[in-house]
Amino acid sequence: MTAFLSDLPVSVLSGRLGLSEREAVNLVETLRRLGIGTLGELVALSPGDVADRFGPAGLRALRLARGEDELLLVRVRQAREELVEEIELPEGIGGSQLDQALAWLIDRLLAVPRRNERTLLGLRLGAALSDGGSWSVEQGLGRPTASARVLRTVLAPRLEELPAPAVSLWLRSVGLGPRAADQLELAVRGDESRRRRLGAALREVRATQGTDSLLKVLPVDASSRVPERRAMLTPFPVPGR
Repeated sequence: MTAFLSDLPVSVLSGRLGLSEREAVNLVETLRRLGIGTLGELVALSPGDVADRFGPAGLRALRLARGEDELLLVRVRQAREELVEEIELPEGIGGSQLDQALAWLIDRLLAVPRRNERTLLGLRLGAALSDGGSWSVEQGLGRPTASARVLRTVLAPRLEELPAPAVSLWLRSVGLGPRAADQLELAVRGDESRRRRLGAALREVRATQGTDSLLKVLPVDASSRVPERRAMLTPFPVPGR
């Protein structure tokens, strides 16, 4: 029974812990940050260690992971395909620097090869906070999209909801949609045709050489005395996507 469950992600527990949505999400995210991504990794922990770190909710999660609650077996569903990117933040980062970190996350998420040019149906933006807590919010997109500009527009205002300074920021896809289809046109202008050809060439390079084969410099903190904090490399946006 345990072997059947061992490869499932810990996220399958979130709706079965008897907790509020926020409490369940916080527990699952804490497990992931500690390197516990599957039920098998959770089962490997001793009940005492789990109780010390997570209390009754952790023990409940451990029982579910062991298959001791048959409802988990009856209701288990195939895990949704997820794309995740995370970035550690310099101490005291905020304002435009936080927006730049978000832009980096979006670029990285869109460049993940497993996305295979598919659109995103929704996103969850989260953070580990300096006070030891965590924060996350789910953002619907209205319609499937793979536009970095659209994603930045809808996600940037959510950063204002952070309850405390963040030490890391993460972005996770909530479902993948179909590939973004090119719109049919009666005539294609010359510059648009070149843009599409350039996009096709860049996608071919990235497919053969990997995600980090095409990068751009993203300014972060020009005033920093630490060179690594002044800028970071992020995937170059591909035209036509």
